[in-house]
Amino acid sequence: MIFRLHGIRLRYNRDNLPALKVRILQHLSLKEDELVSVTLVRRSIDARKKPVCLVYTVDCVTTRDVFNKDITPPDVPKLLEVETGSAPLMDSPVVVGAGPSGLFAAYVLAKNGYRPILLERGEAVQQRMADIDEFKRSRVPNPESNVLFGLGGAGTYSDGKLTTSLSHPIVGYILQTLVDVGAPERILTDAKPHIGTDLLQGVVTNLAAKIEEMGGKLLTGTRVTGLKHQKGKLTGIVTNQSAIDTEVAVLAIGHSARDTWEMLSTAGVEIVPKPFQVGVRVEHPQEWLDKLQYGEGAGHPALGAADYKVTARIGNIPVFSFCMCPGGHTIPTVSEPEHLSVNGMSYHKRNSPFSSSGIVVTLSPEAYGATDKDSALGFVRTLENNCFKRGGENYTAPAQRLVDLVEGRPTTSLPNSSFVFGLVPTSLDTLFPRCVLDPIVRALPVFDRRLPGFIHPESVAIAPEARASSPLRIVRDKETRQSVTLQGLYPAGEGSGYAGGIMSAALDGINAALKIMAQYKPIL
Repeated sequence: MIFRLHGIRLRYNRDNLPALKVRILQHLSLKEDELVSVTLVRRSIDARKKPVCLVYTVDCVTTRDVFNKDITPPDVPKLLEVETGSAPLMDSPVVVGAGPSGLFAAYVLAKNGYRPILLERGEAVQQRMADIDEFKRSRVPNPESNVLFGLGGAGTYSDGKLTTSLSHPIVGYILQTLVDVGAPERILTDAKPHIGTDLLQGVVTNLAAKIEEMGGKLLTGTRVTGLKHQKGKLTGIVTNQSAIDTEVAVLAIGHSARDTWEMLSTAGVEIVPKPFQVGVRVEHPQEWLDKLQYGEGAGHPALGAADYKVTARIGNIPVFSFCMCPGGHTIPTVSEPEHLSVNGMSYHKRNSPFSSSGIVVTLSPEAYGATDKDSALGFVRTLENNCFKRGGENYTAPAQRLVDLVEGRPTTSLPNSSFVFGLVPTSLDTLFPRCVLDPIVRALPVFDRRLPGFIHPESVAIAPEARASSPLRIVRDKETRQSVTLQGLYPAGEGSGYAGGIMSAALDGINAALKIMAQYKPIL
């Protein structure tokens, strides 16, 4: 008999296959020789009660029939279904942007014989790392190669979370593809899979190499500067290197390509403001969080660094944690000189003494007065420029202790921080509009009730978390996924306003590729 067994629980300090098999035998009243095999499907942590337990879902093969309320038929793996059209492509499809959305669009196109050209304005991983290190040394940012632009996109310098609220068969395909190019196999079974910046650098390099092995072409240091079109149809892409003829292009530019939005608007592509997230990044001592969540299990290797997820609704405004990086770092996310934004990053081992999480609000365009592209971008850019100035115009970040923020008093001294350029004490109410800061201040006591000690004396709010999502959407047709104003242009991913995170961006890029393949036949 073959079946899937759910909800097998073990104490955190018994995380091993022999102990798991013993527990399965007990749960199903089986003899040892009646359990032929056990395959791990999912592993999660349940910290709601102490001691902390690990909860497993497994596929089992037994020599006799078993009847139990916790078993279901095993899932049948779903393959990516690809339909190809009959229309000929005169030139290779172009994919603009090598973040998760662009990489997976190009991967699926290359795998099916379409020979895509993948353009990335930033550099490949090694040069990108060197450029980031130079920024840390000199405090002079490189607008083209940084933690936002380069092979792998902004997601490469993050926690590398692979969680998503989407329930879609392609999600499993994305995870397996990442494993095939070097990601740890446990991302297939962890309930909260993550890769980490250090491993992601190799993963995205291998994925790009795979695209080229299958007939695709990667061009780094290649920024799109214009579009060629006739009678409402795309005919080519203009870059800082050359012009490329093409009738189809996936536009996966990421959430920070502000100059590209300007170019697209000038070319007649419809772009509108949309709700987006903005706020602060909060750092806590990781030791506090581990003890709070795991009790006596804090620090145990089976549990790793503890995380949290908090949400509140203040009036009609959602306030929530974003890109929570346990054992992580707060980093500058700078693509424009004299503008400062911050985000979180962690390595695979998550062994920093800090937890780092965005605490953000969702603002509708009406809430911050955005009526068009320029006013939406102007709101964010003004915030970033003001924070840059308050930090001393050298990318030091303004910050305030949470206890001071809640009590409405200025911070005079700050705790240690992971932020590479250091912090300067300030009152955040002098930087943020009330529509952003008021809901955050009111939500903090709510979070403190749910996670006692959240308003920790050593916790600090660092400003601003301004690149959590795109403030703009490139309008596309719901059915064709093409721009409503330019046929052949397929906006996808975070920068087009249709995704938020590695997995949803990758899925959106794949769906754009599938639409192209459904219309056109492969290139011979």
